Amino acid sequence: MPPVSRKKITNLFAASSKRDLGMKLIKAVTILSFFTLLSCAAPQYTETRLRSEISALTTIAPDLSSQPKLAEELSGNFRSDLAQVVINSPKYISALSALDSSKSQIMVAKADNKPQFALNVNAGQTIKDGSGLASSSEHGASANIAISQLIFDGGATAAIIDQAQVKAFIAEMDTEIIANQVAKDAAISWVELDALRRREAQLQTLMAKTDKMISQMETLVASGMIDKSASASAEIAARALSLENSNLGSQIAARSADYIEFFGTVPQNLATPSSLLKPTDVAQIQRDWSRAPILTQAAANVLTAKQGLIAAQGRERPTVGFKSGMVSPIERDERTTYAIGVEVAWILGDGGRRKANTDAQAANLKAAEQKLKGAKLAAKRELDTTVSKRAALIVSLKTLSAQEEASRNELEIMRSQLATGQTSVRQLIQVEEKAYRTSDQKISLESALLKIDFEMLANSGLLTKRLGIYANKKTLRQQND
Repeated sequence: MPPVSRKKITNLFAASSKRDLGMKLIKAVTILSFFTLLSCAAPQYTETRLRSEISALTTIAPDLSSQPKLAEELSGNFRSDLAQVVINSPKYISALSALDSSKSQIMVAKADNKPQFALNVNAGQTIKDGSGLASSSEHGASANIAISQLIFDGGATAAIIDQAQVKAFIAEMDTEIIANQVAKDAAISWVELDALRRREAQLQTLMAKTDKMISQMETLVASGMIDKSASASAEIAARALSLENSNLGSQIAARSADYIEFFGTVPQNLATPSSLLKPTDVAQIQRDWSRAPILTQAAANVLTAKQGLIAAQGRERPTVGFKSGMVSPIERDERTTYAIGVEVAWILGDGGRRKANTDAQAANLKAAEQKLKGAKLAAKRELDTTVSKRAALIVSLKTLSAQEEASRNELEIMRSQLATGQTSVRQLIQVEEKAYRTSDQKISLESALLKIDFEMLANSGLLTKRLGIYANKKTLRQQND
């Protein structure tokens, strides 16, 4: 073997050192790229920044209690304003967004039942490390394509799709329930404020009459025509009316705040609303009470729990799928490989996880069924109570109307007898107050009847339909198709 010259040995080490340097450079670039990508995925929130953003989101605007945009859309018409309140309600808008999200989840669930395509592309350099000149590198790109289609999974995927559709229906019912609830609460705030204002107006009219009659009594006392005790008792009654007026004022302030919360503006001259309950609605509500949104939603919860159980049972069975793919290597001298076939997978042991999940879903189904049963009993009991109370209010209002008419006739007689001395001023004050009490009670009962009507409409889901909110709304089936 001929001796190796020192020059050749030097060149060999130089080539080797250059190759090692290149490999080290590639490794360094790879490591640097890894840490660069890792820094991109790092959390953006520090504790200070998190608290700052939360504080900004929870900042209360000075005009939060008022809604200028809503106030501009109000017309003073009870029905149209009520519809605007619902449409602009944050609760209703949030429910609509949740409904859109649940509909999107149907497509997410259906996607698992469709063919799955995956493409993976790599580009770079492959280095085969060896000793000395045995090291080699290869530049190029590789592509991996995979296609799969689920054939059988024990019905789990189909159950998840059905469950997603039921959940979308539940979200739709939730939107309807919230819309009716907001409409009912806003209507009640209007009704209560209007009733209080009408009562206050009648009380102030009585107070003005009382003050005038007390002045007349004081004149008679000064002339010695009547005793001072009669004037004193009338003044006591006047102070009681003044105290009652102050109490009404505080109630009006509280109801005005409720009104502003819904209608977004200070209440002006409110018109007394009419009931939106049609004469035939009571019979219809009693006949179709089981179709109320709250019961429909409870029934849908049973269905989603049932599909959850079916999906859990399906996960305990094997899965069968069709799979095919292609793998293209990065090195030119290696062949592209293809694969096609059927894959069967069955988890034989998971520590009891799937069995425990199946048991949990079965318990959820039982709970949902019991909730539906309880909701049925509560809804029927509430409906029967409401219908009975409404009938009693109608009878009471008829009685009060007759009493109101009798009080007016009695007042006319007493006033005519005042000039002849057959009636005293004190007696007239008492009759005036009696007439006021009858009218005041009638206003309160009319308000209570209106509130019951709105509650019945809201609970049955008819209130928003009366407002036209769902007039152009497509059904869930039409939207999915």
